[in-house]
Amino acid sequence: MAGGEDKSSLSAGRGRDEAADHKPPPVVCRAELVRYARMADVAYAAFAGEENLPHLLVEGGVGDYVATTHLYATIDAVLKAFEVFPVLNGVDKPYWFGYVAVARRGGRRWDIAVAWRGSVTVADWMMNVHINLVPFKYGGGAAGKVAEGFYSVYTSSDPSKEHGELSAREQVVGEVLRLVDHFRRQDDHSSQKKKTDVRVTVTGHSLGGALALMSAHDVAAKLAIAGHGDVPVHAVTFGSPHVGDMAFRGALRGKHVGVVRVAVKQDVVPRLPMGDGYVEVGDRVVELDVDRSPLKLGSHNIDLYLHLIGLLRDCNEVSPAASGESSAPADKKRKWPEMKEKSEHGYMRVPLSDLDKLEVTRFEADHDDQNFPNCGHVSNDPCGN
Repeated sequence: MAGGEDKSSLSAGRGRDEAADHKPPPVVCRAELVRYARMADVAYAAFAGEENLPHLLVEGGVGDYVATTHLYATIDAVLKAFEVFPVLNGVDKPYWFGYVAVARRGGRRWDIAVAWRGSVTVADWMMNVHINLVPFKYGGGAAGKVAEGFYSVYTSSDPSKEHGELSAREQVVGEVLRLVDHFRRQDDHSSQKKKTDVRVTVTGHSLGGALALMSAHDVAAKLAIAGHGDVPVHAVTFGSPHVGDMAFRGALRGKHVGVVRVAVKQDVVPRLPMGDGYVEVGDRVVELDVDRSPLKLGSHNIDLYLHLIGLLRDCNEVSPAASGESSAPADKKRKWPEMKEKSEHGYMRVPLSDLDKLEVTRFEADHDDQNFPNCGHVSNDPCGN
């Protein structure tokens, strides 16, 4: 980071490498950071059983969101010649990697969230070591270069295996577009009337942060092509490694993707890979410090990130989520829409008609912020100091 940059306060000015025409996300409040860190944490928990995802969202303190579909990524880590070895047989396959969820806020805004998990399996770690920069192909060209391993996880597919027909890229872009098209189906695009308010936020921890940046770019690009270029798309990453080069960062800004980067100062992962060409991506940076916590957790642990975020102070915000409470009542008996519809490619999802029945969440009734996190100043110091 540049010397003297204030990384503990997100009410500071523009990022150091920000393009003149790029508008970064506004100031960030702790409630938003807590919310998306919890969603990333739920992505880890759901890996052991995605059928428990609705329950895990409630238990994780984000029960106001309804998961609309699961996301799978196909790992292609083992050379064909080595697949004959029993220990490696079956490593290459689609794995559960995250989910798309939605909440209805303030009666007039749909909040779409995409959450990716980080590395869990040996196959994941096998992909992390492939750090050669390769073109991030999009629309017949390249939007800079990214790490080969991350790109492979994001773009690989295997139609011969269950959940492998589409790449993670195709799944996430298709689901977000399906939701936005539905929420705006009654808008008159030929007039200047205000369109249905929709926001998209992509989040993830570690490898999930890398997937969040790549998918945020693609979601923003696809929405613009589909006539939804006014829908704000943001990424909130926790402990994310470096993903790509300067051109990739420029491509994100060219698509007006605002990035909030959260990293623990003692965590080495956000400084990797260290090869030539890699750059950090983050319009707003929150730096957390292990020394502020008595917990004996690894510096890259998502639980430590959640704990340290909870120690941040918001000067202008008072909300249930900021104090560590759920952003919605955790009603375990509440009946949420279920993934009972199968897409043409075999992926389960919530029928769109069921989403129209969602209730307005309690949090947004109190804090109906129009822009991505826009409810205060996040700082390691007490307000006013």
